[in-house]
Amino acid sequence: MSQDIPVHFVQEYSAGIELLAQQLSSETRAAVRVRPMRAKKMSDDQIGIVKMQPRGARHADIPTVDTPHKRRWVTAKDYHIRDFIDEFDKLQVLTDPTNGYSQAFAAASARQFDKIVIDAVLGASYTGEEGTTSVTLPAAQKIAAGGGGFTLAKLKQAVRILKTNNAVMPGDEIHAFWTARQEEEFIDTNEVKSSDFNRAKVLVDGGVNEFYRVAFHLLEDVEDSDEGRMLPKAGTTRSCALFAKSGVLVGGRKPAYGRIAWLDERETWQVSACLSVGATRLQEKKVVQIDVVES
Repeated sequence: MSQDIPVHFVQEYSAGIELLAQQLSSETRAAVRVRPMRAKKMSDDQIGIVKMQPRGARHADIPTVDTPHKRRWVTAKDYHIRDFIDEFDKLQVLTDPTNGYSQAFAAASARQFDKIVIDAVLGASYTGEEGTTSVTLPAAQKIAAGGGGFTLAKLKQAVRILKTNNAVMPGDEIHAFWTARQEEEFIDTNEVKSSDFNRAKVLVDGGVNEFYRVAFHLLEDVEDSDEGRMLPKAGTTRSCALFAKSGVLVGGRKPAYGRIAWLDERETWQVSACLSVGATRLQEKKVVQIDVVES
């Protein structure tokens, strides 16, 4: 059992074990395409843009084109976590912590899934026959912080970039990921908080779920470090992500699962969870990075 278990040894009665504040479910799962994968690596083959050719003289050969082929790669990464529930420690606590452990592990799996997706959206993707060519998000797909936060002008510019690229397919969805700081800044915009422009009463609801045909999701840092940040931050510049659902692919080699098993040799319960997934940005034109100032 966790080395911290003496904290829960019986001293007084309480309602039960309460999970500390943390993100419990995945925010990105509904915003991306998910495809099962069996091997460690999976490719997504793509057909590029072609152009119709003018007809030549009568009885002339039909002109030919070289149809461009591209390939994006998803590489799965494996993650594990476990802890033990000692039978003797259980005698000294009022509430069996097993269920609390499993919930905490499920929450960790959800956050790791989101981290993998965001890293793939804003980081390097891999293309080529063997998946060895690295592709970064070009400057044309990035909106500079410009000394300001998340504004309506930046949102309009981001959506315009997608539309200009023909990146939003019929029936496609657009999703944006930010923190509570950017949401608060955005709410202070007159067009957002006024019911003349927005059918939702954001000041009453206390948040923005959808605006300008974009679905918004909160992703807060787990801790103040590169590993603990869900959305990248360099100095005072935070990078938010906006993308079309059709532009991000997640390969699920082994979806998150938990297990509670009795270990005879230890006379203890083992609570464990694992996850094996990978993600890739399918097309740079379907993703926009919005940089904002966050002090």
